[in-house]
Amino acid sequence: MKYKMVVSDFDWTLGNSPDHIEESTVRAIRAYEQKGGIFTVCTGRLYSSIAGILKKHGFHGFVIACQGAIIADIDTGERIYSDGIDTAVAARAVRALRADGHTVLLDYDDRLCYTESTPYTDAYERLAGISGYVREDLAAFIEEGGVVVQKIMVMCEAEDLAGILEKYGKLFGGDLLVNSGSKNLVEIVSAKCSKGISTLHLAERYGVKPQEILAVGDSTNDLSLTEQGFHSVSVGDGSDALKAAADEITVPYAEKPVEVLLKKYCL
Repeated sequence: MKYKMVVSDFDWTLGNSPDHIEESTVRAIRAYEQKGGIFTVCTGRLYSSIAGILKKHGFHGFVIACQGAIIADIDTGERIYSDGIDTAVAARAVRALRADGHTVLLDYDDRLCYTESTPYTDAYERLAGISGYVREDLAAFIEEGGVVVQKIMVMCEAEDLAGILEKYGKLFGGDLLVNSGSKNLVEIVSAKCSKGISTLHLAERYGVKPQEILAVGDSTNDLSLTEQGFHSVSVGDGSDALKAAADEITVPYAEKPVEVLLKKYCL
């Protein structure tokens, strides 16, 4: 078994909406765990969005959610790590996005709210399997309540994604990571609690070294998994940026990449 720990993104890597994971992939994960391996899902989804999916398929242990802002027990919800965007930085980012006319979605303390209800927010709720609520002045809400924001999101047309990522990546660079989990979703998180950093936190708990970890994903919100000394893998139909940064490119999502990697390196 070459890797003691395997870390996988969920959407279009391990599974897809609303809650699908191939049964043969689940069996491969069980076989890996029976050999002593540690399998962890590391996703941009809220804990409440991903936990039910993992419970349905019989997963236990910890999940890394909100792009690394939360590490929690799948069964109990107990958090062993929780962080987020600095209050002032989050409020400033929301105001900048609103000034440009964007509908803003906010993930805070495993809850979802947004500046207005739109077809995009409806679609996000359906895909994530959660419900949110409208709060028009999100910046004031953050400042007045001292709210710890795990993630700020904007949904957009696919053709607008690259421009939005570039603009706000430059505007918020340093304090925040601006990336994407899909062709219609801009995600903004704290630079201090990325997927890669939180995977290191969890690995230390298990006594696993970075070089003993295989990490696989499909999009730009998985780029931090290529920066910590893990063996990083992009699915074959992943984003160009991730494929360029990863150590390896495996099969496309439809060909069950997590199962392929487990059989190649760990079973």
